[in-house]
Amino acid sequence: MISTNIIRVVVFLIVPVFLYYKNKERLPTYLFSLLFVLSITYGLKYGLGIPRPETAAWEVVTPRFPSGHTSMAFTPILFFKFWRYKILLLTYGFIIAYSRLYFNLHVPVDIVASIVIGISIPLLFLRFEDRINQKISSLTENRKV
Repeated sequence: MISTNIIRVVVFLIVPVFLYYKNKERLPTYLFSLLFVLSITYGLKYGLGIPRPETAAWEVVTPRFPSGHTSMAFTPILFFKFWRYKILLLTYGFIIAYSRLYFNLHVPVDIVASIVIGISIPLLFLRFEDRINQKISSLTENRKV
């Protein structure tokens, strides 16, 4: 639907391009973090297979827990230095989360778990950002030789 396309554009296009031009050293960490968030989210979603509420606004065949839209929407927040971007992305994340509840596609526990995943995984990856960048740097140097 439209929210899925908005998520994809922001998370997979706008944020990486912005990081590339404004803060290149954060881009690999963001991409690894996003990959890990998606793996955990969809691993849980399809591993547990919890059905969506019967009163959902439209029929969705995918399992409900956790919310992929919400976890992806919260993933980019910590990768920006300036509060104006963080507040903008946080507002965006809460709008996405609220829309999932409003349309009865998820229940509150889905949203809370997704926010925890979407923030804690990037926090973990940012803690080890120097190591990630050193490893990538050593790999690229070995390829040049």
